[in-house]
Amino acid sequence: MNVSTSIYLTDLSRCQPQIALSSGKEKNRWQVVPYETSGFSGTMLIAGPETAAPPVTLPLGVSGWHGIYLGLWSNWTDSLVRVKLSGDDAFVKVIREAEAGDFADNFSLDERFWKIADLTGQDLILAQQSAGESEAAYIAYVKLISLDEADVRRLLADRANRDNKRLICMNDGFSNFNRFRPTTQEEIWEWLEPFRDTDFQKMFWCPGAGGDVLTYPSSIGSLIGSKTQDFPRVSDRRNAESMRILSGAGIDTVETVVNYCHRFGLEAHISQRMEAFQCCPPFEEFFTGDFYRQHPEWRCVDIDGREIARMSYAFPAVRELVLNVFREVATRYDIDGINPIFNRGAPFLLYETPLVEGFRQETGLDATQLAEDDERYLRYRARVMTAFMVDLRRAMRQIGEARQRPLAISAHVLNNADSNLFYGLDVPAWVERGLIDNLISYPWRNEEIDVAYFGQLTQDTPIQYYPEVMPRIMSAETYRRRAIQNYAEGVDGLCFWDTDGRHLRLKEWSMIRRLGHRDQLADWDDGDDFYYRSLPLRSVGGYVLDKYPPHWAY
Repeated sequence: MNVSTSIYLTDLSRCQPQIALSSGKEKNRWQVVPYETSGFSGTMLIAGPETAAPPVTLPLGVSGWHGIYLGLWSNWTDSLVRVKLSGDDAFVKVIREAEAGDFADNFSLDERFWKIADLTGQDLILAQQSAGESEAAYIAYVKLISLDEADVRRLLADRANRDNKRLICMNDGFSNFNRFRPTTQEEIWEWLEPFRDTDFQKMFWCPGAGGDVLTYPSSIGSLIGSKTQDFPRVSDRRNAESMRILSGAGIDTVETVVNYCHRFGLEAHISQRMEAFQCCPPFEEFFTGDFYRQHPEWRCVDIDGREIARMSYAFPAVRELVLNVFREVATRYDIDGINPIFNRGAPFLLYETPLVEGFRQETGLDATQLAEDDERYLRYRARVMTAFMVDLRRAMRQIGEARQRPLAISAHVLNNADSNLFYGLDVPAWVERGLIDNLISYPWRNEEIDVAYFGQLTQDTPIQYYPEVMPRIMSAETYRRRAIQNYAEGVDGLCFWDTDGRHLRLKEWSMIRRLGHRDQLADWDDGDDFYYRSLPLRSVGGYVLDKYPPHWAY
């Protein structure tokens, strides 16, 4: 893109309808506020968290392909703006990034790259987040950079290059319902739209809290929040209200996700937390399902005989329940695969009677008298989980054959060989027996992933390996360097836990969204001054900010 051809749309008082704008602070209207930087001046739009301002349209007045940048501000508050082109199916949410535990700089504007699109016949629509956890919204300007024919050819060729599709996005299918309380399909689409035209290949979507507490009309479990009267958090009440309204309108949340992902070529895989059956007060009604309540005899037992709040996979009925959830989603929805999540909720089995007695019969040893890390017992109980994976592979193969399209199995595991074995996960056996198609390692208990180990384990096999890239918030340059290092250690791609919180932050997202370009990363910089930059403010609303700002009085 030729930066010298930049067009700045700084007068947002041109937005329509004009009745939605005001020079003062009013309910249901955006406040129009003048500002100036050293390079230009304009009028920004501001809405407080309780303003409930309606969507407005900014005429763009251009045609052809352009890069679109957003000028963002906030003042002693967070800011979230919903943006879309008039031809887009869904809004995307954009926040103004701030350091953890603090607000963003009050004295500058942040310019962020959003996307590239053909703007012929299109305008920009701006909206506030008023549903659920309402948010303040600030936007100061829009910048457009035109692309010439050569730019467009390169762009379209790059988007069509499937070799760069190496990334996995993860959405817990829970937090956004808590925060935004969606009641329409279009609001759910907003969480998926950011992955269009990026290097992401797969979406991992959780269909509920786990166990038999789910977010779709299941014949196995209950709808999340449906059995709770006194909610542990306000956000949980919003979640339950969302589920009730969507269900009443005949909107299936999982079907909505799967269908929208497929609109633009994003694979949809259904995840399930393998031990999310229960939680302690005050969450025992909201998160705990009927299966856990009704079957205390199938819970885990520790080495000292204490009951542990887990359902043990040593019992066939527990394994069958989880298999049935995967069978249900695989037959009900046109998904591309499933994703058993073992990095949440370990252990999966401990010292239950069937295991202890079986080990005693086979070895003559009492497992409860051995050290907890005695490899003889660890390998014995890991055979149970491997048998579960065999059953899971068989079930998915049968369903795939019936629908004439295979179902991939993508397993989230722990950070290294020892951690996995301790919790009953014999990953080398899964690889050797072809029980999984994709392997994703996670920094269990915030311990570093042994990327080289997993890379070697899957080398020369058809299994694709993806480490989780953590923590959730890093600089664009840190993301780039981490990806380069991981690729050098033999990974096939990268996975991003809680990606729904990352794509809101356009500064980091400018790098994350293109990290599938494995062979080009070393030649890139961090994108500063092209994908993002900050512009000092001289004044806002007639108040001087660059010298003796009024903030100093507070």
